[in-house]
Amino acid sequence: MQKKKTRDDSVDEEIAVLFRKGSEHYKEGRLPQAQDICQRILQKQQHPSAILILGMIAYQQREFEVAVERYHEFLEVKPNHAQAHYQLGLALNKLGRTELAIEHYERSIAVAANNAAAHSHLADAYTKLQRWEEAIEAYQQVLALRAEDVVTTIKLGNVFFAAQLWAQSIPLYEQALAIQPNNALVHKSLGDSAHKLGQRQKAFKCFEQALRLNPDYIDARIGLALVLREMGRTEEGLVQLEQAIVLKPDSVDAHISLALTLRDLGQAGLAIERLKKFLSTRPTCGPLYYQISVIKPEQELIPAVEKLISLPNLTKENAVYCHFALGNLFKDSKSIDHAFVHFLKANTLHRESIVYDARNNTLDTDRLIKVYSKRFFKGKRKYGSASLLPVFILGMPRSGTTLVEQILSSHPEVHGAGEFEGIPAAHVGIALQLKDANPPPECMSLIDTKMAEEYSARYLQELALYCPTAARITDKLPGNFSRIGLIKTLFPKARIIHCQRKPLDNCISLFFNFFLGLKCSFELTELGQYYLDYQRLMSHWETVFPGEIFNLRYEELVMDQDRVSRQLIDYVGLEWDEKCVDFHKNERNVMSPSNLQVRQPMYENSINRWKPYEKHLQPLVELLQLDKHD
Repeated sequence: MQKKKTRDDSVDEEIAVLFRKGSEHYKEGRLPQAQDICQRILQKQQHPSAILILGMIAYQQREFEVAVERYHEFLEVKPNHAQAHYQLGLALNKLGRTELAIEHYERSIAVAANNAAAHSHLADAYTKLQRWEEAIEAYQQVLALRAEDVVTTIKLGNVFFAAQLWAQSIPLYEQALAIQPNNALVHKSLGDSAHKLGQRQKAFKCFEQALRLNPDYIDARIGLALVLREMGRTEEGLVQLEQAIVLKPDSVDAHISLALTLRDLGQAGLAIERLKKFLSTRPTCGPLYYQISVIKPEQELIPAVEKLISLPNLTKENAVYCHFALGNLFKDSKSIDHAFVHFLKANTLHRESIVYDARNNTLDTDRLIKVYSKRFFKGKRKYGSASLLPVFILGMPRSGTTLVEQILSSHPEVHGAGEFEGIPAAHVGIALQLKDANPPPECMSLIDTKMAEEYSARYLQELALYCPTAARITDKLPGNFSRIGLIKTLFPKARIIHCQRKPLDNCISLFFNFFLGLKCSFELTELGQYYLDYQRLMSHWETVFPGEIFNLRYEELVMDQDRVSRQLIDYVGLEWDEKCVDFHKNERNVMSPSNLQVRQPMYENSINRWKPYEKHLQPLVELLQLDKHD
């Protein structure tokens, strides 16, 4: 006997018909009709699918708060619905709630792991938060599901670059170019990575190709200009920057690069003139004030910068540059307390925007000391190359490395290569080659003779491009102090000059300069801990290589220039030349914050610069356990 329909059955049928119509309207893009039907359904009964459609309609109409409410309402009924969690993540991301968006992307993936779009948006969210390792893993998951996804391949390359894993970014960019050979943006990105690895010829070709494809590509032109500067073709670099400014007169990067190039050439006056001219059109640009304050502090700028930092809508980035600028301006006018207040504010503001844990650096130092023991080198003293061409100048930044290179490169048989990235590139390359073993530095114990010969030869080939006729070429990368173990593996006879400066002078010089790449330098106790780790590591290298490293004290060089300079030249195995005394007359291109100082005779006022700031430095003094003479 057929069961008689109840009123509830009729309602259910009616709602089913309505929902089919509503779904059809939604799929066909008729959102108002779909919205009207879903709302009518909800007046009759709780219908989760209608709620979900209303959430998706709200999202498409950019009513993101409404969408979030609808998705939450739906998930209360169906908490494990993958699509709803994914859609909720999208809406939260639009509202800037990135952490919450990540939570729902992850919940969606936990239910439906094969949703490449969810992995992709998760990776984008991690990238936004600069959580590079997690972003890399998420993008790799996308490529596991969609191997030919060029956009994701490029994004993964960009994240590797941002994480300073430049060697890993290169094959990804090359893979993308195999599919899109006319993508100027990727050619430029590949050039950036090659440049970071010290592969300047490759970088040069990449930037040139990017410009062939898109002559108006300003960033590629600026990149090409930088490489030309480093190759000693500075005038050609200036031409590129002038062209960039013609193409885009309001490009801050182009104007600053032009000024820095002029400064590197010793034309500080012209650099200031060009910056001020541009500043008249961009009076609220913090980086311009900062660059002027570095090159030539002028007190008349103080009111303008103070007015700028009082603006309620000033971005944090602009505020950081302005406070650094005011620090420099007040420091130059001997207003010590005012200067320190602004340096502290600048560093504090920037510290809020970066991720850094001093404990990780301490642990990394422990690992280096453990791996590169005397035992490690027992069977490796004949590895690599016996070449005496490279001279490594290293130590803490702002410890006198630029001055030492200027003295050495004044010798007619020495060429100064500046901050050459060859050793970091070798380190990354070896680590990648041994990636199936332990992570670095532990995997370095597996280096064999063939590998050492390969990487030392590659390094020498890149280095010789700077000056094929030089007997010695200096590699002045301060951070190589952490890579002395690798240097001595590749070049057992390497000449290594370790520059040292009074700890407090060194530390405040870092604190007063905007060193973006040195994350420890934006908080005094973190900077102090980094310095202690550096000292501990250098003591270890002295134990492993007794008498092989030339320890140069900046203060001794300043007080007794002739004697120390002669010792330097003797250490690198060359005959003395009087030009080394007149290092300030050396007209080579100097690309470092110290380039103005090394164009002047030796001066003593850089010693004990910390003294006027003593009352502000007690946390640092106590951490470093220094007495009043240090």
